Amino acid sequence: DDTSATTNEVAAVQQADAPEGDSDELRELSVTHPIAELDAMWASQPYAANDNAIGIQFHNGVDYFVTEPQVTVLSAVSGTFQDVQVMERQPDGAFQVNLMIIADGGQVVSYSLEPSAGPADEAKIAEQAILSQQMLDAITVERGDRVEIGQPIGVLLGQDEWAHVHMTVKQSNSQPEIWLCPMDYMAAGELDVLSAPTQAWADRLFNGSKTP
Repeated sequence: DDTSATTNEVAAVQQADAPEGDSDELRELSVTHPIAELDAMWASQPYAANDNAIGIQFHNGVDYFVTEPQVTVLSAVSGTFQDVQVMERQPDGAFQVNLMIIADGGQVVSYSLEPSAGPADEAKIAEQAILSQQMLDAITVERGDRVEIGQPIGVLLGQDEWAHVHMTVKQSNSQPEIWLCPMDYMAAGELDVLSAPTQAWADRLFNGSKTP
């Protein structure tokens, strides 16, 4: 079977997966990229809902894979900084930093700051624990602080080229969870930045493989 996916196919899925309706609340949402050094991004895994047209695995946000050992993390929206914590991811035991921002329209924007991706041995996981604590210590805002779109709020510290920011947007903090495609709320020029990295993901990582 052909396991390649083109940028145009991915874009078509994102359009088809957009939430129905166009409420004033959703119209108010404006999203930018969660990292400052966009030239450090070599791949981007796009948002994909369940049962999408071309069979891409479910992915509730957008990933920004970077090659630099440190990049600046930005607030992708204007709103209120809600929470940040180090998480030990199960079942593999890898470490990451999770943070949450409540946008002015009530949407929930969350990041996972991940030093790497995929399986890790004991030594790599131990380093991830240290890097995650350093990322937590580097957060420059506190719970309840006002943040503006594009404002620096921390750093991503990477172990390798699989370091990435995973960004998700939910319609609200209510249940059931309604995931939104972050790219639907970006300006056209910002979408252009993701074209080549999304193609790189399609060529190299399509169907969930995290092996070069």
